[in-house]
Amino acid sequence: MKVDLPFLAEGIEGGDIVQVLVREGDQVSEGQALVELETDKATIPVPAPVSGKVVRLLVREGDHLKVGEALVELDDTQSGAQPSKISEPEQPPPAPQPPADVEAAHAKNVEQREPPADIPGAAPRETEQPMPTSTTSPESIPASAPSAGPTVPASPSVRRLARELGVDLTQVKGSESGGRITAEDVKAFVRERTRRSGEASASGDRASGVFTTMYGNERREPLPSLRRKIAANMTQAWTTIPHVHQFQDADITDLLVLHKRYAPEFKKRGATLTLTSLFLKALVHALKLHPQLNATLDLTSGEVIYKDYYNIGVAVDTPAGLIVPVVHDVNHKDLFQLSVELADLAERTRKREVKLEELRGATFTLSNMGGLGAGPFTPIINPPQVGILGVGKARMTPVYRDGQFSPRRVLQLCVAYDHRLVDGAVGARFTNEIAKALEDVQAMFLGL
Repeated sequence: MKVDLPFLAEGIEGGDIVQVLVREGDQVSEGQALVELETDKATIPVPAPVSGKVVRLLVREGDHLKVGEALVELDDTQSGAQPSKISEPEQPPPAPQPPADVEAAHAKNVEQREPPADIPGAAPRETEQPMPTSTTSPESIPASAPSAGPTVPASPSVRRLARELGVDLTQVKGSESGGRITAEDVKAFVRERTRRSGEASASGDRASGVFTTMYGNERREPLPSLRRKIAANMTQAWTTIPHVHQFQDADITDLLVLHKRYAPEFKKRGATLTLTSLFLKALVHALKLHPQLNATLDLTSGEVIYKDYYNIGVAVDTPAGLIVPVVHDVNHKDLFQLSVELADLAERTRKREVKLEELRGATFTLSNMGGLGAGPFTPIINPPQVGILGVGKARMTPVYRDGQFSPRRVLQLCVAYDHRLVDGAVGARFTNEIAKALEDVQAMFLGL
């Protein structure tokens, strides 16, 4: 039986193989980890659904796998039984058989999953396949050579890719049955051509990724797995969600006085009272009044899914990139509990020790960049959520009150919401409600 990558969580469609934990011939038990998968910023083990013997590995480290795609092939017969084998004929078969080794399975998966093309000239990644042997030296091929005619066995998409990359398909040897050329064959040909060209012209150190050009030195580094995920998620969010950004000022002068008064008491109890904890409370207060912002839009079924729980994602800056762990059931926790949980969650997130269940289930997101000294900004919604609050640094601002100007700490809020579900009037009232709660926290806690 083939073991497929199971459903992991809402919004998670796959991940990268960080480590393969078994080898062909190993006997595994039910629940034993087969691979480690990095998905949506967390690394998790993928267990075997049944006990059995590993007949064949279908992935390698660095592969990107989608839910439903095969990881390994197991023989789940009784313990000690040998897996069935296909008998080989004494005479060679009349037609070439498709390869059944790990390399072929890997190449097939890569062709199905990779984007249409790599950037020409980019340094090859460790997990990429070596270039198939060609009868013609790649460096002798002009970069602008025309694509091959209809006699070359290749699909229309592969021919289009070859034209875009300036590859003559007659010079590329196909890796599939009958010499059929795949997209990976074309890309491998380009990488090898670029490599050889670079060896002849670049005076830099390839091992360090430093190259010398007519303008000066350049350095190339492989794109980290987390950064690839962030790029893909942000592209999807920005291109599929019609964003509206609503700004509002909040006078938090009294809030800062309250924070200064009670922060020492929290410290005595072993917690740090932060403004983020207070922002979470204000968010839940506003979400209860405007449930459209605590919902999910399901266009497939034509439904709006309203959430009766309040799980707030909190953006955390880490050395590897932005990660958004989730504080669950914010409405059931007091400020002390939130302060303790936030500090622990942020610390483990920066160390990449956060668990998968702590990264999912958010109904809304908070991104507070005030601690970095950043001003107002327009955040991007994290689907399938329909809203996010961006908070910058409070500014000392002269405010006209009671017939005179007085210095006040003013915070500019920005709420981004999905205009497919949330109308402008609702988004404006929601943003105003957050500002009102921050300006009078005591009234919020009193339910006024």
